[in-house]
Amino acid sequence: MKRVVKLVSIFRNGAGKNQTWSMTNPDTTKTPTQIKGLLEQLTKLNLFQKDGIRQYENVVSAKYVETIETIIFEEEPVVR
Repeated sequence: MKRVVKLVSIFRNGAGKNQTWSMTNPDTTKTPTQIKGLLEQLTKLNLFQKDGIRQYENVVSAKYVETIETIIFEEEPVVR
């Protein structure tokens, strides 16, 4: 069994539409205030644009998404 945690964040872009950004295996010991502050720093970077529209203008929300991967079966690799 493999557990994977993602931080999934929703931002509003320069056109007022939602834009999703996610990070695998984030530091889950950070407080909500710390996470919001770090995500707000992304909004200050003018690196992400599409057709002249800033993709991460305002932070809307953030959540942890946990996935548990369970192998049902796995064939043995062929040895040559």
